[in-house]
Amino acid sequence: MYIEDKLLFNEIRNRNLKVYEALFCTYYPQLIRFANRFILDLQECEDIVQNLFVYFWENTEKINLDISLKNYFFQSVKNRCLNNLRDHQIRDRHNLLYTEALFDQVDHEDLYDPDIFIQIKEAIASMPKQMAEVFKLKYVECKRINEIAQLNNISENTVKTQLLRAKNKMRKILLETTSIKFLL
Repeated sequence: MYIEDKLLFNEIRNRNLKVYEALFCTYYPQLIRFANRFILDLQECEDIVQNLFVYFWENTEKINLDISLKNYFFQSVKNRCLNNLRDHQIRDRHNLLYTEALFDQVDHEDLYDPDIFIQIKEAIASMPKQMAEVFKLKYVECKRINEIAQLNNISENTVKTQLLRAKNKMRKILLETTSIKFLL
């Protein structure tokens, strides 16, 4: 670790708010852009970076810093983004299981609304070709991410990115045009 970083870190440990604010102003925009590579939601990126800085301020005594401050911030944001993606995947899986359970408990005739299915088809049709294909494979044909990646000769990360963008687009379209809030 650089001497400058040691001095800055010691100032933070001594509760020097000016140094903390300077670090925040220096790294915050860079960390938001970095987080946006993983999480394609600007609000979530801002929350992740802000939570990191709160944690950093509140837990300086617990932090054993043996790398530069810049490396510490970027590594911490990366780890928090990966944890966020993992948590979203778990939540999505639970939401899907919950929705399937609801469908199993009620009469499907009562749920069928042709207007909604038309809007879903139109929303899928408005997506770029690869995004629509990935979305259909995942949510219509119930394929796994690795299967979708193999079928389309793309990486699993590309599949995840396409699914996230497709879900966000679908959510936006359906919330604007229907009263459905449970589907996605």
